[in-house]
Amino acid sequence: MQEISFNEEISFKWIRGDDEEETLEFYGEDGEPLDFTGSRFDCDIVPVSKGERIRLSSTNGSISVKNNKVTFIISHDKTEQVDWTQAKWDLQQTNGQGLIKTLCGGKITLRKDITPRKDITYDVPQR
Repeated sequence: MQEISFNEEISFKWIRGDDEEETLEFYGEDGEPLDFTGSRFDCDIVPVSKGERIRLSSTNGSISVKNNKVTFIISHDKTEQVDWTQAKWDLQQTNGQGLIKTLCGGKITLRKDITPRKDITYDVPQR
């Protein structure tokens, strides 16, 4: 879990095809936990090179919110077929009045996995 300052640059290191979870904890300038009751959260992950955008949202369960903690839930199927190794991301809050605020963002480094899933066939050269 990371304590976050607004507009902070945050880096994640993930492995392609793994289930990943990241929890960010937000506090106000006074040190008090922020209350996100009634807010919606969206996170777009955009590859630096070619590749499709990954969208996470509190409306589809891929972002969960409890008090001042925001958790990204990245299921393995979102990254298992991607070719990129670097992406940028940001997290936006839409409060109950419809006001939008970008809270933070950063980059993701995605390392390719070695062990394939048992239910997927990969084209791996044999020696």
